Amino acid sequence: MKPQRLDIGYRIAWNGRWHVGSGYGSAAVDRLQQRCGRGAGTPFVPGSQVKGVLRHQCERLALALGLEAVDPHAGAEDGDRSLVEHFRPLAKSKLLIDRLFGSRYQGECVFVTNAVPGKGGEGNAAKPAVAARTAIDRVTGTVMERHLFTTELVEADVELQGAIRARHPGGVLTQEDEGLPYEYALLVAGLLSLDTLGGDKSTGLGRCEVRIESLRWNGENMSPEAALTSFEELEWADMIEMLREMTA
Repeated sequence: MKPQRLDIGYRIAWNGRWHVGSGYGSAAVDRLQQRCGRGAGTPFVPGSQVKGVLRHQCERLALALGLEAVDPHAGAEDGDRSLVEHFRPLAKSKLLIDRLFGSRYQGECVFVTNAVPGKGGEGNAAKPAVAARTAIDRVTGTVMERHLFTTELVEADVELQGAIRARHPGGVLTQEDEGLPYEYALLVAGLLSLDTLGGDKSTGLGRCEVRIESLRWNGENMSPEAALTSFEELEWADMIEMLREMTA
């Protein structure tokens, strides 16, 4: 079977202000936004963060569809046992998520670039906004003393764009006839269903909408709607199991 490749260009439109922490502060702001370069560089969302959130979303969808998923960072005894059990070549893996994203056995298969402002958005992106917050004592329900801190925020009018590249050896993915592999369909569904990115999501920050700007499967253009046609099947998990048994 031939190697498979999927290339996606996407755009993030924010519904409100957002924050991706750099881990640093300044004399004026306790929590600075992640930026390219120093000072007033353009804010961005690291590709590693987008990939982590995307993988988690794909895991949630897989579980909802009746498929199995294993936490790749498991630390409990049962989780570690599952990781050892599924430590095998991707073509023989029973986990759709491992076949899609890769595993410790065979390496990564999905690569995500940083999401950065598109043309014309760099100027607005450089203008910081600062919000002040306090910490609440969970016991008394009152504001804790000396716990006022400030966070640098980016305004909602800054749209970001990024790219995803999936590269898989032949025989790894699950495919019916010549249609898009099920693993790639799940990746597209996971990306389109993302609705929050960045930090402080519990306080309402980071609400967003992801739009696919371009989608190419093995070099051929495809619409997002065509990529999701396999979800019309009622028994998605059973179909995947049957197809893999037929090609085993």
